[in-house]
Amino acid sequence: MKYKRLLTIVEYLWKYSSKQHPKSIEDILQYLEMHQIEGGLKAVRNDLKFLTSGESFIKVEAAQSGRNQYIDYWIEDRFFEIHELRYMMDAISSARFISVKETQQIIEKLKAFVSENEAVLLENQLVHTFAKIDSPQFANTVQSIHQAIAEKRVIQFQYGRYSAEKEFVLSGSPDPKTYLIHPYGIIWNEEMYYLIGYNTIKEGIHHYRIDRIRDIRMLEQKFAVQPGFDINKYRNLLFFMFGGEESSIEVIFKNNLAPAVIDRFGLHADIKRVDDEHFRLITRAIISKGLVRWLLSWGADAKVVHPKRLVEEMEKEAERLYKQYLGERD
Repeated sequence: MKYKRLLTIVEYLWKYSSKQHPKSIEDILQYLEMHQIEGGLKAVRNDLKFLTSGESFIKVEAAQSGRNQYIDYWIEDRFFEIHELRYMMDAISSARFISVKETQQIIEKLKAFVSENEAVLLENQLVHTFAKIDSPQFANTVQSIHQAIAEKRVIQFQYGRYSAEKEFVLSGSPDPKTYLIHPYGIIWNEEMYYLIGYNTIKEGIHHYRIDRIRDIRMLEQKFAVQPGFDINKYRNLLFFMFGGEESSIEVIFKNNLAPAVIDRFGLHADIKRVDDEHFRLITRAIISKGLVRWLLSWGADAKVVHPKRLVEEMEKEAERLYKQYLGERD
């Protein structure tokens, strides 16, 4: 009975107490009585003496009450601060691969780390700009990939996308392809999870949106990461998760785009002033449709000067846009 009483006191203080809302020994006695748990004033005082000592795993704080002759009690150390829980809640809310239902379930679990009074401060008020995506196999897929990365084991899966008819179609259908991948790591981009790995058939580094992976299997076969491969460097070279060939690039921007360029490439980016209105960026990137579209998004405020291949890609895309919107008027 002693241990049941002790656990009930901890439960009560965990759920209802905080520094701003402390509980008196009278409050605790009423709670015990409501739950039909025996415990007199002396026994509860002894329990609280233990909980406020250094021997207790759950540390209860105590201070003289201004309301009566007793001391008030509350649980201060709750593993996470309010703002830390808010970070996690916002990340979960903005993650497109976590369904609306699962998002709410996880948030309710996070609220259990604080008192009910503090949980009110954790109401989810984040407004995210993208719709959630329902991926029924996602949790199992992510866990399998993490395990395969840790154990350096090859994985096998199928991959697909939604069609204009909103049907999920596997690549290669009606005879879906099987992918054999050495999983190197997972990155988060644009609220989505991506697997980075070596495709054994195409013999190159590729990335795959994890919510599009189906029927994943870990094989017994082991692998070794390619010498010199740096997943962080690879991530920094990507634009909108399009694959391609890595190259040095040189772009001239209008000065008003300096904040956007620094946000994308960091303060250590190789940026030099060209004249009073322009600066030059020299960096390395993967030349892809993603890079072309990112550069075109700045219109005439960005001009590629190197390499020639990227200049030609920009010209082709600009011509396609011209023909699409103005070509029929000529």
